[in-house]
Amino acid sequence: MKNELIKISIRNLVEFVLRRGSIDSRIKASVRALEGIKGHKKIQSSYSEKDRAEVTLKEDIDFEDFTLRVEGRADGILEENKKIIIDEIKTTTKNVMDIDYDFNELHWAQAKVYAYIYSKEKNLDSIIVQLTYYNVEDFGTKFLRKEYSFHELREFFYDLIEKYKKWILLEKKWIDFRNDSIESFNFPFKSYRKGQRELAIRVYKAITEGKKCFAEAPTGTGKTMSILFPAVKALGAKETNKIFYITAKTTTREIANNTLRIMREKGLNLRSVNITAKEKCCKMEEKKCIPEYCPYANGYFDRVNIALKEALKHKEEYDLEYINKLSEEYNICPFEFSLELSNFCDVVICDYNYIFDPQASLKGILEGKAKDYTILIDESHNLLDRGRSMYSSKIFKDDFLKLKREFKSKDKGIYNSLDRANKYLIEKRKVLENLETKSLVEKEEPSDLYGILRGFLEKVDIYESKSSEENSNLLELYFNVYEFLNICSYYGEDFTTLYKSDGNNLELSINCLDPSRILKSIMNRFKSVIIFSATLLPMEYFKELYGAQEGDYSVNLTSPFDYKNKLTIVGKDVSTIYSNRKRTLPKIVNYIIECVKSKRGNYLVFFPSYEYMWMVHEEIKKREVDFSLVAQGDHMNEEEKEEFLSLFKEGGEKTHLGLAVLGGHFSEGIDLTLDKLIGVIIIGVGMPKICLERESIKEYYNSIGKNGFDYAYVYPGIIKVLQAAGRCIRTEKDKGVVLLLDDRYFTNKYKRLLPREWFLNILVESEEGIKNTCKNFWKEV
Repeated sequence: MKNELIKISIRNLVEFVLRRGSIDSRIKASVRALEGIKGHKKIQSSYSEKDRAEVTLKEDIDFEDFTLRVEGRADGILEENKKIIIDEIKTTTKNVMDIDYDFNELHWAQAKVYAYIYSKEKNLDSIIVQLTYYNVEDFGTKFLRKEYSFHELREFFYDLIEKYKKWILLEKKWIDFRNDSIESFNFPFKSYRKGQRELAIRVYKAITEGKKCFAEAPTGTGKTMSILFPAVKALGAKETNKIFYITAKTTTREIANNTLRIMREKGLNLRSVNITAKEKCCKMEEKKCIPEYCPYANGYFDRVNIALKEALKHKEEYDLEYINKLSEEYNICPFEFSLELSNFCDVVICDYNYIFDPQASLKGILEGKAKDYTILIDESHNLLDRGRSMYSSKIFKDDFLKLKREFKSKDKGIYNSLDRANKYLIEKRKVLENLETKSLVEKEEPSDLYGILRGFLEKVDIYESKSSEENSNLLELYFNVYEFLNICSYYGEDFTTLYKSDGNNLELSINCLDPSRILKSIMNRFKSVIIFSATLLPMEYFKELYGAQEGDYSVNLTSPFDYKNKLTIVGKDVSTIYSNRKRTLPKIVNYIIECVKSKRGNYLVFFPSYEYMWMVHEEIKKREVDFSLVAQGDHMNEEEKEEFLSLFKEGGEKTHLGLAVLGGHFSEGIDLTLDKLIGVIIIGVGMPKICLERESIKEYYNSIGKNGFDYAYVYPGIIKVLQAAGRCIRTEKDKGVVLLLDDRYFTNKYKRLLPREWFLNILVESEEGIKNTCKNFWKEV
């Protein structure tokens, strides 16, 4: 039987086994990444004809039941005076005259591994290792050389391998233990719910066959277990090596965590980590990841491997509480530690960002390995708009102007670069002065600005490398510009550039109209992708945008709850389009009051905007009503959200009416079961507000032969409606009313977008009949 092949890059091997020092996220590191390739090419261009650049080297080490392959590319293999030199190039912003032989142990270690492999391959008794340091700012170069015998290099190499072997054996022992538990693990409940087994089978097939599966599974179908159970089974069958469960909301991540806990209680052994955003888990007042300020960053790499061994020996679920405990015990950054743990976990639960966002993705973890991984995308109806946001960016003229004034006497290089950027944006603003809208959308990218912005980054880096003073405004603009340029690198036919003036200020936005090209390219790196939500309608819309291929699976489950427990009503004589809102306001309020009066309890009314919500709020206050009224505030913090939801209690003595906004916190991801919520009223069809950005999306889809209006307005709106309506009826015991107030629901366009089961008891009502209809429903149930 052939040994299992385990691969690791030379750099990763060295950095894992020998890592030392601190986390330091200052801008110099990002500039090295940006300028490193140019620096390498500059040095390599000076090689002689007999020298070679970018030479691939690999070494296989056979153990009893596995083979470890160490591989990488040497920057240069040179020949001088009949001696072979392994050249390792490192770009830096540090003055090269300050760099000595003890500057960085890892640089020598990486080069020594290349030297060992090449020496063995060519049967050399000795070889020279050269570190070439190249300053990307002043182009200074320094060469450091050491000569090693083959015996020295062999001893060093196998010491590294023995240390890494311990980690491999630890991991292999865990995988065998885990797989034994998975093999004997059965579905954790006595029986499957309606449709649950069908969904689980499709998910398992999709993973084993390397395909996508699209699943609409309404509340109550047990979709989280239906997705995770077959994924875990595929993991145990070695059909996938890791599972990423990604979602948009914290509440949904907790459902995934609870599902795994249920499985563990039934005998499953599985490691999982929940990655919490850095802003939420950072223990410091300011989020500065530099050793001089943060004790958890200082010396992090000296201690992290010890903490890892502790975690892997004694725990399977790594939640924030446990990560914080070890963070205090070993004095390490909790966020970075959660990322470390994800390398060793079977299931990683995190936000969409960590897979799709170019600023936050787990590049190191996914690099070269994603083809063996599975991603489970929950609430996948949210991914399109999140994708648009991830791949859009903006800069403002005033930010350059303010900083320019500050740096006039501080640094000439930064001042001049800011001046060039400011002048460029002034010229763009002048173009808008004669336009009525003071805005302009262009298909072309602002490529003539890129060089100016890159110049600004370079000048800031030079300044930062010399200055001990910290300037938060400078750093903020630096990172904004860096992100802006990064986003611009994705520019294509599915992007536009928007210029908007506001007085003397100018906003320049790079807007992603359709992120599907980018999202699909990322999804295609994985072995399998499971795309699911309680509302994935219209299915064909999502399949197209998420890249469905022939042979991919799809499942449409219906609600398992008794349809008689929910009354769905459409108020067909109400128009909520913007021009009619004032006229129909009294009628809207009459509908709401009659519905709420039909039974004491808790109700939520959802609106397409805050403006419309407050219009209705003020109108209700004018009426004599015997229920309490509460409205969602803009930018509510977690405490305020909890206070809002605390009003929705079981068995209350009084009726509570909550007003909220479609697409907001209360329209998704909240569970108000039994009589905590007995009615949902939805005003309008959820259509986004008409704006330049949405109009650009519409025009783009029209240009590629789609119905742009539907893609830009109708589908995003109806998805919000379906999510909000889903707050009513969360369990088989729940009973409730869903009232849709808009005459457009009566049209064929909207009828075909609503779930099939809604038509089992849908009633088209006028204002007069709603009172009796609701009362009759409550009598019957």
